[in-house]
Amino acid sequence: MFDSATDEYKNGFRHDHKTFGAMIFRLVSVNQFRPAEGMLERMKQEDCEVTEDIFLTICRGYGRVHRPLDAIRVFHKMEKFQLRPTQKSYLTIFDILVEENYVKRAIGFYKEMREKGIPPSVVSLNILIKALCKNKETVESAFRIFHEMPNRGCQPDSYTYESSYQEAANFIDEMVLGGMAPNRASWSFHVRMHNMVVQGLCNNIDPPRAFQLYLSMRTRGISVEIDTFDCLVKCFCKRGDLNKASRILDEMILDGCIPDEGIWNVLMCGLWDRKKVREATELLLAELKQNFFEAD
Repeated sequence: MFDSATDEYKNGFRHDHKTFGAMIFRLVSVNQFRPAEGMLERMKQEDCEVTEDIFLTICRGYGRVHRPLDAIRVFHKMEKFQLRPTQKSYLTIFDILVEENYVKRAIGFYKEMREKGIPPSVVSLNILIKALCKNKETVESAFRIFHEMPNRGCQPDSYTYESSYQEAANFIDEMVLGGMAPNRASWSFHVRMHNMVVQGLCNNIDPPRAFQLYLSMRTRGISVEIDTFDCLVKCFCKRGDLNKASRILDEMILDGCIPDEGIWNVLMCGLWDRKKVREATELLLAELKQNFFEAD
């Protein structure tokens, strides 16, 4: 049909970027990439405007079939068509590289993007953090960028929180399954990273996974910080899982961490609301005994 319409050129009809774009989209959707790229050349020959979105259709198609290097190749062809890639194009390629685990290539591409004058944004930093979380040498850098985002004028969004902590948790799981043990030099970093991830997952991202990671920390002898205990207890009280919250509080006390007034209040209020008067009373007595011994 497309070629039949081309036969009407003699009658004044001309394909424009919309009809070419629709044809390229159709070809890419059925993985016919060579004919799709051929359409680009045909558009050039016919003096038809080639838009950035048409190029990105092909790039995304290559990303979908796990061919990121072809996506980069097509991206670089834009200049031959007198097109200057915008932030949209750079972010599309950057995301494809990260999704396909071409981490080093992705970070290099990010540097190239910055050198071209593309400013950092919430989206670009989200992708960068995701990339850095995929490698044990760069996880700490990911969290540093995450905490510095507001200073760069980029307020983290819900995707930032979820993706960064989920990726870091995936890395920890892979590390444990692979039998990778931290050495003396990296121990403090691992303690810090585990605690940060548990605290992050507690914030309405994945509390059950936070609890599993907490249990893994205890099994492997990784110190649980008082702020982590605090997040876990308050998280499970909020979810109504008071048994789990009470268990964590018990383990907190056994580890020598002194719960503050806020933790006691949250758990006791939860128990009173559930009419678990006995448990609340026992907690109150335990707190009074603790305060008594501290006073001595």
